[in-house]
Amino acid sequence: MTDRSTVIEAAEKYLFHGLIEQDGTKVPLAENVVRIEQGKNTGDGREALVAALANVGMGMIEDVRNVRWIVEGEQGVAFYDLDLNISDLPVLVAERFRVVDGLITEIEVLFHAQAPIPVEK
Repeated sequence: MTDRSTVIEAAEKYLFHGLIEQDGTKVPLAENVVRIEQGKNTGDGREALVAALANVGMGMIEDVRNVRWIVEGEQGVAFYDLDLNISDLPVLVAERFRVVDGLITEIEVLFHAQAPIPVEK
């Protein structure tokens, strides 16, 4: 059985090595990993996801912060703020990971990019 620390450790490698460093080779991905983004398949298989992470965010991702976790069995959900170098407002992200034997088999991400609030003068 997969424990909480194993799920978080694998998923954090995805968040920090994959998203920030854009180096999917450091992420423990299963050969048959699947990634779903906003309801659309954005990656089938380790090779495809490693290639996608090499260009993720087109160099705009600066940081992942304020990470909060809900973990049950093999499933873990990270809620976090994603900082981009094109906005002062973070993108709000909820990302679900399924980890089996230390390898990420599923990633599902939902996000919301905040719009600046207009200031009345």
